[in-house]
Amino acid sequence: MKTEHIIDKLKTGDIRAVARLLTLIENEEESAETILKEIWKFTGNSYIIGITGPPGAGKSTIVDLLAKIAIDKGHKVGILAVDPTSPFSGGAVLGDRLRMNSAQQSGIFIRSVASRGHLGGLASTTRFMINAIEMLGNDITLVETVGAGQGDVEIVQVADTTIVVEVPGLGDEVQAQKAGILEIGDILVVNKGDRPGSDRLTKELRMMLSLGEKKEWESPIVTTTATNGDGLEILWEKINEHQDYLGDNKRNMMRLKRINYELENQVSQKLFTKKMVQIGENEIQRMAERILKREIDPLSAVEKIIRE
Repeated sequence: MKTEHIIDKLKTGDIRAVARLLTLIENEEESAETILKEIWKFTGNSYIIGITGPPGAGKSTIVDLLAKIAIDKGHKVGILAVDPTSPFSGGAVLGDRLRMNSAQQSGIFIRSVASRGHLGGLASTTRFMINAIEMLGNDITLVETVGAGQGDVEIVQVADTTIVVEVPGLGDEVQAQKAGILEIGDILVVNKGDRPGSDRLTKELRMMLSLGEKKEWESPIVTTTATNGDGLEILWEKINEHQDYLGDNKRNMMRLKRINYELENQVSQKLFTKKMVQIGENEIQRMAERILKREIDPLSAVEKIIRE
């Protein structure tokens, strides 16, 4: 499919064109940049809800049920699910959609992508993939991260509302207090609420929040059991409350900060790539050999490469 044809189809909300663009973005094809430049002014119209948390917390099931609730309330939804990539084969199972039966039955667009080794819980191209999905005219985009650890907080640079899902049995109150990922949560979810220890986890999270700085928006804690849908309607209400709290002004200020962050990263990446091409592999290899022979130290080597 030619680039011009893809652009024309995207403007009509063609699902095949969106799927094709997502593949081009994921593979970092040059044509993806051309298309994204053309469609940029048509994007940015969906409210982005990010769901993150440790592996096995029930993120996919929560995404599935939230999407179904949103559809039932008259919204149009798109889902982007990021899966981990094998460090050995480079492959990914992309199995999140196996758990999203309700969403699939409702005809919701779901795209699973591999993180391809990118840190932070997302793929490096997540923002542009969200823009591609927005060409379907959805007013809500759900983004699920890979099973995230304490430092995987990149979702906050993408989502308007960030939901952090926790489950009982992953550690004591000390672990809860040092988990940086909890600090980014606009809403905290204690999933698998039918398990022993869920009440204790809720108390520990409340204690952790009370020790932090007072914020305008106090993150609510919602107990859910995603397997039977308990608590999901309450979670949906809290999402709406956070959206109302943000309004247009706060949301636009937040998005402006994120654009600044993205621009800095994009510029740094482009400059780095350009400089590395100018330096060339031979120079890097030559300097590496000198470092190995102890003829020069790594710090001086870097200074020398940059200077020359």
